[in-house]
Amino acid sequence: MNTFVKLLLFFLILIIGFAGLAFYWTFYKPLPDYEASITLNGLSNPVDIHWDDHGVPHIYAENEQDLYYALGYVHAQDRLWQMTLSQIAAEGRFAEFFGNQEELIELDKYQRTLGFWKMAEQLVDTLGAEERQVLSAYSNGVNAFINTNSNRLPVEFSLAEIEPLNWTSTRSIAVSRMMAWELNMSWWSEVTYQYLQEQLPPDQFEQLRLRFPEDAPRSVNGNENPQLGASLMPMLQQEIKKRNLLEAEGTHVGSNAWVVDGSKTESGYPMLAGDPHLGLDMPGKWYEVHLNLNGKNVSGATIAGIPAIIIGQNDNMAWSFTSMMSDDTDFFIEQMDPQDRGRYVVDSLENGEAEYEYFSRVREIIKVKDGDDRSFEIRYTDNGPVISDIYPVEELTSDKLISMKWAGYEPSNEMRTLYRINWADTFQDFKDALPTFGVPGLNFMYGDVEGNIAMYSIGNIPIINGDPITMKHGWDPEQDWQGFIPHDEMPRIINPEKGWIANANNKITSDSYPYYLATFWEPPSRIERIEEILSDSTTFRYADFETLQNDSYSHFAATLTPQILQIIKDQDAYNFDLPISYLENWDYNYGLKSTAASIFDVFFMNFTENTLKDDFGDIAYSNFIHHENIPVRTMTSLIEEESSLFDDIQTDSVETKEDMVIKSMQEAILFLSDSLGSEPYEWRWEQLHTITFEPPLFAQAAEDPEAPSSLRMIVDNVLSKGPYEVQSHGMSVNNGQYRWNKPFEMILGPSLRRISDLSDMSKSKSVLPTGQSGNPLSDYYGDQTELWLNGQYRWLYQDSTVLFDEVEVRTMRLVPGE
Repeated sequence: MNTFVKLLLFFLILIIGFAGLAFYWTFYKPLPDYEASITLNGLSNPVDIHWDDHGVPHIYAENEQDLYYALGYVHAQDRLWQMTLSQIAAEGRFAEFFGNQEELIELDKYQRTLGFWKMAEQLVDTLGAEERQVLSAYSNGVNAFINTNSNRLPVEFSLAEIEPLNWTSTRSIAVSRMMAWELNMSWWSEVTYQYLQEQLPPDQFEQLRLRFPEDAPRSVNGNENPQLGASLMPMLQQEIKKRNLLEAEGTHVGSNAWVVDGSKTESGYPMLAGDPHLGLDMPGKWYEVHLNLNGKNVSGATIAGIPAIIIGQNDNMAWSFTSMMSDDTDFFIEQMDPQDRGRYVVDSLENGEAEYEYFSRVREIIKVKDGDDRSFEIRYTDNGPVISDIYPVEELTSDKLISMKWAGYEPSNEMRTLYRINWADTFQDFKDALPTFGVPGLNFMYGDVEGNIAMYSIGNIPIINGDPITMKHGWDPEQDWQGFIPHDEMPRIINPEKGWIANANNKITSDSYPYYLATFWEPPSRIERIEEILSDSTTFRYADFETLQNDSYSHFAATLTPQILQIIKDQDAYNFDLPISYLENWDYNYGLKSTAASIFDVFFMNFTENTLKDDFGDIAYSNFIHHENIPVRTMTSLIEEESSLFDDIQTDSVETKEDMVIKSMQEAILFLSDSLGSEPYEWRWEQLHTITFEPPLFAQAAEDPEAPSSLRMIVDNVLSKGPYEVQSHGMSVNNGQYRWNKPFEMILGPSLRRISDLSDMSKSKSVLPTGQSGNPLSDYYGDQTELWLNGQYRWLYQDSTVLFDEVEVRTMRLVPGE
């Protein structure tokens, strides 16, 4: 071997060695030692953390302060990057950390105007002693991890070249408030509907008003300002961009939850199931834990950053929730004083005069990485921030402004509610914990060892006058909120005779309920299927609830398919034998092998676009279909009638419903043939409906054409998992929503599946879409995905005797420093 070859080989080995060392320091060094003894300042007694075979920590502490300190430590250990990114979003500091890009600066303005951080700073001062102590201990635990692991942080910190933020109680409250906004869908729909009211003839707009079907299950039994809605369309687009950046897309943001009493279970005790539907990213939203405080247990799902079990059980009860879909946001047109632009009208008096108040103002400074600081001003009226200042469109708003009122700007104490539920002993303790919960509006599903089952609808729901889906006049006190629905008058159901309670974001009450709650309920497809199963006279076990949570049958498809078949069978201009054959033999399940599912979904998307896009225009149509709830409910209603919306205004002829159905089916068959192949066997649902779990921020950065190839390689091969084929659909109990503007990639679904049998409180069943860890080389990064895809579960134990008998655990010990 000559000298040159030896030298080349030496340098090659050296490079590989350095690369391996860098890989170790970047990826492997941040992995925790699950059997370590770690000395930490701030603890008063040792804390044992037993890690099960899926990376779930079972934390045993002698006092509450140490317990929540340890919870903060493990949250930071496994999810520190996720926590940091949520804070950057809540505070509106994207440009400060990620660079001098105009898009990030505008996003910061948007986040600061929404005001999550400002609200959190105010709420911290209203907390009671018990919540303060919990939040303080938790923050100390997070910071203890940061301070003792500065040289072994997750890889994302190196990639982004930033440092973790010091955790505080305010940060936990900000996470909670931002989560409440993520579940707020009504404002999203109202923006679009205001715009459509301005664009369409009155009769067509009335046809678009959503009505919940009269026979669908309940859980408890004039355009005066043209073009103002257009000024809010950029706000809607900015929200879409933000959610895409944070991998929080999807608009079936809600849940399924049901509970049955002992009369319908094999054990004679209640059983409760819940699966919240949220955006699916890597790692996921939820982090499971078991807390043991001197023998008392609570276990279930937490969100990193919030020191509470949000969905779970203790020794006496289990709980879950669904979104009420409550309308807790309104937009107000404000009138400026023409003589003094620093004032706005708060009351237009009968004598023709007006009462004015000065805007309150806050000057915000946005720090910009590698750029000059930017400043901007937020104006506030009594109703809330002036949203139109972010995107002023003077030719549309004239001398009027638009402010936003959200129930999340009102004081409430969600931490107190969650803390007291976690450690409640009785049904009365649970009920006493509820009144301090404000946002988002939730249906709390409940069952206990005494045999009680219940559902309580909880939240600050405004009492409003006038049309609930159009803008209000800020100068008319009659159109202002008239307070909130009293807690004692909110819907609830306790121990019903039928033996079960369920909600799937459907309408809760009958029309006799005296208060307005919402308009944009989810379509009844999911609740119809749940009711169908729970009404069965059989007794239920774990396996039955598992089957129902993974059920992919669509009542929506079952309702529409016969109507579509009738139309395409009654015409003889085209040969539709192939789709007729598949649709006639379809069982309406979105299984992986279903060809009919693909035909129906491609048809329905074409049918919606062919019917509405010519009337709406591109921008309004794009926003209209972004909230899938709306096109599904709209087209389900329109297909029952002969609407003028079916006419294509771009042609000289007058099209009918039948024309639109035939055209849409033709296009569906052509699309499937062109994209998947000529054989219908190739059109199976698994060929269309897939999911890829991607990391927030980095997935979007890697899509940039100018992104380094190394970043794309890390994102695609290290930080992401998938694509996977997925059964399910947005209209099935097993929710599998995809983007309508980017079909058929699944973006939202069961972010957790969880089942509790109250006959045995030592354990529960659950599964996550990904896993516990946020480190891509951890054994617990995506280790539950196959279980989740296949409808399988794992046990989560909250009894130490059972835990040590059933699972091989590793024990980490946190010990007090000197």
